[in-house]
Amino acid sequence: MSDIKRTTIDLVAREAGVSAQTVSRVLNNRPDVSASTRARIKEIMRQMGYEPNAMARSLASRRTRTLGLITDDFSDYFFAQVIAGAEEEARKQGYFFMLGSTEHKPQDEPEYIRLFSQRRVEGFLFAHSSISTDTSHLVDLIRSGVPVVTSAFYVPGEAATVVDVDNVSGGRQVARHLLQAGHTRIAMIEGPAGWKSVDDRALGFNAELHGAGLGLMPRLVAQGDWSYVSGYRAMGAILRQEEPFSALFVHNDQMAIGAMRALREAGLRIPVDVSVVGYDDIPAAEYADPPLTTVRQPMRVVGATAARLLIALIDRDEQPDGEVLLTPELIQRES
Repeated sequence: MSDIKRTTIDLVAREAGVSAQTVSRVLNNRPDVSASTRARIKEIMRQMGYEPNAMARSLASRRTRTLGLITDDFSDYFFAQVIAGAEEEARKQGYFFMLGSTEHKPQDEPEYIRLFSQRRVEGFLFAHSSISTDTSHLVDLIRSGVPVVTSAFYVPGEAATVVDVDNVSGGRQVARHLLQAGHTRIAMIEGPAGWKSVDDRALGFNAELHGAGLGLMPRLVAQGDWSYVSGYRAMGAILRQEEPFSALFVHNDQMAIGAMRALREAGLRIPVDVSVVGYDDIPAAEYADPPLTTVRQPMRVVGATAARLLIALIDRDEQPDGEVLLTPELIQRES
């Protein structure tokens, strides 16, 4: 049997000449310990090689400092960045996320909530699309008092905190950029119907055009499903209308890159014949041919903000604002 004595809170307290409660307050980052005493205790813990037992601390405080994060798809660039930002912020504050992906099967979400709840997560962050056929399980969760924050997702009729990008502003920025470049006949490829982000981008874009006495022609508007191929096909549908246009706004970069291929195959030069603006600023945008002008969404900041608000709700029982909108930025390149 080993004769090495495990360092305990009592031993640290004895060495520091303080009570075990004072050491515990230092471990839990409580403010009611002087800076000099805190520094002395931390140095003694370092010298003695003290490692707090995370499980014991959790059982004693009935806290797990664990959060649940549920998303549609880890491979989606937007939500991967949101998750990265959320995890980084949580770690800074001594929290960790348990992650779950429904793989676009919303019926699996209640099961993740059940499993995470069994593991005593202290709050939930939902980072997925604005489309959901059934949100009754989320309504029940919110009304039960569990801290909930969502990213770009709105639960109808509920006051859950939402962190999102101001897509109305993003649409306005695109229209303003194209109008300043002298374009008056502009085509648009929208994202799928029913998404709030799609509606908001179109709303801001159209509002700016109307302010300039212009508007979109219905024959110059098509719809995609966010994929490269849908952008390619939507562009083909617009070209078949044989309606002249000199600029194109596409609701995400993947569809924009697909549309650019269709334009080139039709013998049109970018940006000589048609200027193209996308949305998202995915890594491929900078390496498109030509490099794609687009709207950059602060995805990691969205995640960090959502995590910070969730932790504030848990730690201080604060009720954050109902909606927090972050401003996107037009990135001008060569398209």
